[in-house]
Amino acid sequence: MNEIDPRLFRYIWRYSRRDQLVILVLILLQLPFFFATLELPKRIVNEGIQGGAFRDGQLTANLLSFSIDLPDFLGGWSVPVFSGFLFNQLHYLLVLSGIFLLLTLINGWFRYEINLRKGVLGERMMRRLRFDLFATLLCFRPEDIRTVKPAEVASMIKDEVEPIGGFIGDAFVQPAMLGTQALTALAFIMIQSLWLGLMAGGIVAVQAVIIPYLRKEQLRLGRERQLASRELAGRIGEIVDAAPAVLSHGVREYSHAEISQRLSVLFNIRVALYNRKFAVKFLNALLSQITPFFFYSIGGYLALKGSLDIGQLVAMIAAYRELPAPVKELIDWDQQAADVSIKYEQIVSQFSPTRRLASLNSAPVDLPSVNQPIQFDDVRVADGRGAVMLESMNARIARPGTVALVGAAGSGRDSLARILGQQISGYRGKVTCGATDFAQMSSESLGRLVGYVGPEPYLINATIRQNILFSLQRHGGQEAFDPKDRDAREAKRAGLPYWRKDNDWLDYTSVGDEEVLDLDSAVIAALRLAGGADEVYFLGLEGPLDIDLDHALEARIVAARASTRARLETSGLSKLITFFDPDGFNRNASIAENLLFGLPIGDRLANNDLCADRYVRSILEAEALVDPLINIGLRMAEFTIDMFSSLPPGGAIVERMSFIRAADMPDFRMMVETAQAPQGRSHLTYVWRFKLVALALGYCEARHRLGLVDDVLVERILRARRSFSHFLPANYARYIEFYRPDRVIRGAPLRDNLLFGRVNGSVANAERRVAAFLSDVLRETGLEDEILRIGLSTPCGQSGRLLTPTLRHAVNLARSLVKRPQILVYEAGYIAPNAHEKVAGLARALPATTIFVSLDEGTDAATYSTIMRFEGARLQQVTQPGGNAQGMDLEQASG
Repeated sequence: MNEIDPRLFRYIWRYSRRDQLVILVLILLQLPFFFATLELPKRIVNEGIQGGAFRDGQLTANLLSFSIDLPDFLGGWSVPVFSGFLFNQLHYLLVLSGIFLLLTLINGWFRYEINLRKGVLGERMMRRLRFDLFATLLCFRPEDIRTVKPAEVASMIKDEVEPIGGFIGDAFVQPAMLGTQALTALAFIMIQSLWLGLMAGGIVAVQAVIIPYLRKEQLRLGRERQLASRELAGRIGEIVDAAPAVLSHGVREYSHAEISQRLSVLFNIRVALYNRKFAVKFLNALLSQITPFFFYSIGGYLALKGSLDIGQLVAMIAAYRELPAPVKELIDWDQQAADVSIKYEQIVSQFSPTRRLASLNSAPVDLPSVNQPIQFDDVRVADGRGAVMLESMNARIARPGTVALVGAAGSGRDSLARILGQQISGYRGKVTCGATDFAQMSSESLGRLVGYVGPEPYLINATIRQNILFSLQRHGGQEAFDPKDRDAREAKRAGLPYWRKDNDWLDYTSVGDEEVLDLDSAVIAALRLAGGADEVYFLGLEGPLDIDLDHALEARIVAARASTRARLETSGLSKLITFFDPDGFNRNASIAENLLFGLPIGDRLANNDLCADRYVRSILEAEALVDPLINIGLRMAEFTIDMFSSLPPGGAIVERMSFIRAADMPDFRMMVETAQAPQGRSHLTYVWRFKLVALALGYCEARHRLGLVDDVLVERILRARRSFSHFLPANYARYIEFYRPDRVIRGAPLRDNLLFGRVNGSVANAERRVAAFLSDVLRETGLEDEILRIGLSTPCGQSGRLLTPTLRHAVNLARSLVKRPQILVYEAGYIAPNAHEKVAGLARALPATTIFVSLDEGTDAATYSTIMRFEGARLQQVTQPGGNAQGMDLEQASG
């Protein structure tokens, strides 16, 4: 894409010229109607009220007549076009007033249309600007983008662009609209009285010159305030980060003094700003009120002398009301234009890299064949300070094969790996593969050729499947323009490419087939190679079954359930399971699940809403369960408050282990205190009782182990279950997935479906033993891959925080493996300690791929087909299979 224009007005005009011209035409079309609204009050006063149209005793007067008056050189004739209507004085006045109302409505419509178009234009251009900034960001070189702070860039694109977008619609329209309105009002005043018009124009001119001049100091103070506020915020952040050092060295008072001084500077700036701002406002208001004084005094004097009629004076005063506001807004616009232009230039300067990556529109490059060697010619890397990271080197690496980059951390091995992995583009020399020069390839073409696995995996906030397939999301293409598609029309008007995220973007050719294939198989194969399949398998066992489960898979799961039960009995592991029994209470399930003997589907009967349901509430009341559940809820609340009240709210431990959310803790504390008071139970409100019952319904004896479920309560719950099932309304069936031995339990984990029960949490190592048992069963029944498919739907969380570090690295590796790159690059610190076995397995699975691996100095690399040894920033030696040198000694390697 092209660079963003550094001048705001040029950028706006380039991409919104057509819309700006349409609005400017509307402004010009409005002017006659605006002038008529200024003229009409004069006629209403002079002709309608004072009877100027009814002189000489006339009872009627002509209105709305229209004729064409020819100039004197054409004879000076008057050609009547429309004779008009005759009205008496009252009707004449009413018709003129009605015309005035109509003109007011027309002017209002024009303003509505202009403001609406202006607002839409601003939003459209803000959309384009945000997209341009984001697209420019992705054109940064990798080494440049690493210096960018993500939070700052996101704030610029999201927040700092907002005021610019609000101004874009006003950039050309506002001065045109306000200027024409002010000039029209001033011209009308001059037509009525030249001297009063000149007086009003002079005061307006003084206003337009003095106020902006005085505001320059106000703008300077405003910028100082902004800088001081930023520095204060930055310094507070630094002190907070350094709090342990501040406390350990006992320098709190010094920190207090520093922040106090900064607050004092900020206070002085703000006071000076207020003084200047209100002084400017006072002067502006004073100048605005001087002109009416002249109108009332001098205009009144002229009216008394007969030089000016009352209608003209009234119309001039009304017209002047339209003059100060546009002038003030023009002054404000000028100030806003200066502010926004500076802000725009500052933002654009942050998105102006010295060098850019190749454009997305670059011609695609044919990938080299897999056996063409990689040639490094005089390749050298230096950082931004000029320190050499990789000394000039020459080498030729045969492909395919495995290449060990051996050296200390921070040596040339890291720079070479990052050059191959597109993490460094600012290098000298050439890296070629056959006739293909890496520096001339776009990042999209290099992404097909090279897979890079860095030491710090980055995962998007999506499922494991989506993260692995992320490397294939490059084939959607731009859609053909559809004029009926509103999004397409808006994208075209904003000058943006029209892409749909929900298109099929996957590049199927990279996984070996141009046709749509079973991508999950490719993803699972990549995960197995990466060593993450076992963890995903266990996630699949815990993962809930889809509501829209395939019928064939449902039948296989039900069949496997029967064989699983039989094998559990014969292996003696059945004691580890608490099976779902319609006549028994399952202590490894919650009270709500025992009551329903199933799982709620959707939100209607979820824990918080279950006791709110009228039918459920009637069952609880009929079986006398409300008070026991309130008691359980109070015990759970007491335990939570005692255990977690001393911990900071929102902490990870509180959110993970507490029965109660941190935000709800104060409410439950109040409930407990009320209940503990004498006769406090009677003071529990209906809402509080409702919340306590909802809390109790989520209690699971085996998991929470507070000893709150006794045999009497169990009997009541079982009786309530029978009543619930017997009297259940027909329409409730779709909200509950009942436990039935001949059907899968949608929404429940696959493990529970196969066991038709829950693992007994009170037995040590029960979960591990059951998982190992199920692994054998699933392998025999052919359901292992189905478990993995379910596991692939597990969310990763922000930056993969919901996964273990091992699985995060495995997903990162699988992302590169699934696209089957010709070159795979491992960065240091990832594959140890089982590097040799993993690389050998990858080489067997991907025989056409050349694998570069960063290894620490002293690591045995004898199994690699090529070894490149680095001493600091220098390539020391390249050896081929069998330990023979490539004909390179120290001097040759360094070129």
